[in-house]
Amino acid sequence: MARVLLLALAVAAAPMPALAGETGPTAAPAPVLKDAIAKAAAAVPLAKARAQSGAAPVDKSELGSKSFFKKPAGIIALVVVAAGGAYMAYSMKQDRIHSVVRAGQK
Repeated sequence: MARVLLLALAVAAAPMPALAGETGPTAAPAPVLKDAIAKAAAAVPLAKARAQSGAAPVDKSELGSKSFFKKPAGIIALVVVAAGGAYMAYSMKQDRIHSVVRAGQK
């Protein structure tokens, strides 16, 4: 009898915290994508947008940086990747697992 009473109390008490909360104002619905695009398109004049997109290409020599793979950190990264690939290939050939399934693959 005590178990049934405990179960009934647990089932009755479970929704209590959910019912105790106050209902706040609901959030405004999210804007529709089509409306947001139309608003953004109206904000920037078309002539100005075309003028920005037709700008001259940027000269990368002004940046003063060379390629990542020509820097010491890039060279170290390439060496580590090459060593890992070589070890993977070596360990695949030197696999010591001899199972019935693998025996048919050789």
